[in-house]
Amino acid sequence: MTFEENGIYITATSGEVKTQCPKCSTSRKKSSDPCLAVNIDEGIWFCHHCGWKGALKNVKRLTKREVVPMPTLPDPPKTDIPENVYKWFEDRKISRQTVDAEKIGYDNRWIHFPFYKDGEVVNIKSRTGDKKFRQSKNAEKCFYRFDNMKGMETIIITEGEMDALSLVECGFMNVVSVPDGAPAEGSKPSDKKFSYLLSAEEHLMNAETVILCTDSDGAGKHLRDELSRRIGREKCFRVTYPEGCKDVNEVLMEYGEDKVQEIVSNAHPYPIDGVVMVQDVEDDAIDLLLKPDVKGLSTGWSAVDQHYLVSPSELTIITGVPNMGKSEWMDAVMINMVKLYGWNFGIFSAENFPVKHHLLKLVGKFVAKPFWGEDRMDEKTARSTMKLLNDHIKFIGTQEDSVTIENIMDQAKILNYRYGLQGLVVDPWNTLEHKFGDGENETLYVSRVLSQLSAFAKMNEMHIWIVAHPRKMENGIDRKPVVPTPYDIAGSANWYNKADNAITVHRHRSESEDYAGIHVQKIRFQYKNGKPTNNQPAKLKYDVRRGVYEDYIEEFKENLFN
Repeated sequence: MTFEENGIYITATSGEVKTQCPKCSTSRKKSSDPCLAVNIDEGIWFCHHCGWKGALKNVKRLTKREVVPMPTLPDPPKTDIPENVYKWFEDRKISRQTVDAEKIGYDNRWIHFPFYKDGEVVNIKSRTGDKKFRQSKNAEKCFYRFDNMKGMETIIITEGEMDALSLVECGFMNVVSVPDGAPAEGSKPSDKKFSYLLSAEEHLMNAETVILCTDSDGAGKHLRDELSRRIGREKCFRVTYPEGCKDVNEVLMEYGEDKVQEIVSNAHPYPIDGVVMVQDVEDDAIDLLLKPDVKGLSTGWSAVDQHYLVSPSELTIITGVPNMGKSEWMDAVMINMVKLYGWNFGIFSAENFPVKHHLLKLVGKFVAKPFWGEDRMDEKTARSTMKLLNDHIKFIGTQEDSVTIENIMDQAKILNYRYGLQGLVVDPWNTLEHKFGDGENETLYVSRVLSQLSAFAKMNEMHIWIVAHPRKMENGIDRKPVVPTPYDIAGSANWYNKADNAITVHRHRSESEDYAGIHVQKIRFQYKNGKPTNNQPAKLKYDVRRGVYEDYIEEFKENLFN
């Protein structure tokens, strides 16, 4: 057992620290308040707000195997700057005074930018004039100028040190820079790439406004959007550069300080609260113009892909008669998205507690081997797969907790900041604690919450799946269950109307065939995500021992459900 497995997230490796409490912080007005005291060496913790306490088992073994030693702090760089280096900065409109104030150093062709955190140098990033870069070995990842964000209501984030210095030159002291630049355009941002956000969580969460001054190229926009998604678009603003300029330093060099101050002052927010300005969607609209054939992502089954593809920022409702495999299919979708695209998920699955049983099911789906019987997976395979899944899947809630949809969204918000979630699964809706507002009946409550979930998905560029049982089941003339629709879920037609996509998982069984039918009932954006199946569901076969779904072959007649 680790601290993280208990929901406790810390960056230090020894000593006593304070952090957020997973039991009470999300329900508090100041959720970022560090109320949980953690003694790392002894493996114990205590919350000064709610009183939650606990201890790790096998602390000595854990420390030996899993704790990474703190890196050796680098020495401050030599600050003897030759005149030609000052001239290099001055050619880029960075004054001698700024270079000295920021304690920039120079040694043998390398310009050194020290990363101060709590007054100590924790990293040094070095570059040459021709843009060769290196950093201190095993150094802590944090923002450049980290100490300058402390206590700030507004924080400015740039893509590089020169852009940060350009803003300092123009009078903005509340500016920091990411340590590693932007991830490649189109790449999946890894948690490791954004690890510097962990140590800055308190400052960014407490800030009222975060202004993103990344480059205007594809990689810069990719970085901007991922930062805003994790920090929270409701507080993020983005700048627009004059034509011909791709970053802050180019604006300073081309137009001077007044123009830099202007673009920062005129930074505009991401669209929220149902109001959309043309400038808010301009880039997205141009992307559609230039890439009209953009499609959602494959589910991993060709039969399903004809009708349902997965796109970010959408809400999918899954229903079906009990014991027809909707949760199993949802798990399979999740595993496929992890395998194919490296997606990160948060999942609340009340009917799969305790988590250890659910984990084994997911491992079985991943390796396509059962965890029982003669051909079951071995321990080495299970452990290596669990290690991989640990990077991509986070379980929300416990068997003892009473969980509301608001709790889940709060936890997803924190997980999104730390790990960059692409997917959120709630399975099933019926097990949540539902708190109706004043004067709310079930219909009004469902309408309100589904609207909140849809907005949450769009704001965080996250795909949300909700598994919901139908209110009643009907049998046909053959006495077999009729395929339900979202209209059969308690809460009226809102389940159909509010969802972007609606799917029913239904087992079809007769003397001649046996398959899992994926009935795609609704697709809002058919130009990119497919078309409903109508009366001809996508057919999958299911191997119950391995927990694996595969495309159905018409000639396949064996009964795989027994």
